[in-house]
Amino acid sequence: MKSSGIEMNRANDEQELIDLIAGQRLGGEMEFWEQAVATDQSVFGQLYQLTFNTNRRISWRSCWIIDTVSESSPELLKPYIPEIIDRLASEKNGSLKRHFTRIICRYELPDEKLGMLVNTAFNLLSPNEDIAVRANAMQILYNISQSEPDLKQELSSVLETLLAEETSAAIASRGKRLLIKLRN
Repeated sequence: MKSSGIEMNRANDEQELIDLIAGQRLGGEMEFWEQAVATDQSVFGQLYQLTFNTNRRISWRSCWIIDTVSESSPELLKPYIPEIIDRLASEKNGSLKRHFTRIICRYELPDEKLGMLVNTAFNLLSPNEDIAVRANAMQILYNISQSEPDLKQELSSVLETLLAEETSAAIASRGKRLLIKLRN
């Protein structure tokens, strides 16, 4: 496989992987990453580890890649879900929060993490958070409420309050849809 003149049979060199990520054009090379992971699944683990990189651009792009690749290969990300839930509670990078919440929406969640995730998701409903993070947090809470019915009333009350104060069309739309589902 080649990308930007760099061969990648196995991404043993972290710097080579970072260089590939830094040089990519968004959306233009996702097929490359899907094929790289299909050829060598250890690349996925290396990409996940790069979400910890102190360079925000590298961590965000790595997260974007694992988020997108895991849509077609969800089993690759499943072992990382407990750690992603843990990281979400303290994550400061809004781009990573957006991807982490989006990822969490797609997976069955470990019971031992539900209490912490409920608290985190309610905190993410803050108007200080990005709209996508808030919308995903609502979805996470709704998904959890399907297996934890005691959460439905609290979530309904919070969504009603949020909708009364909300100016974002995206949040209002998602909130209304979830409220309808909660009431049925």
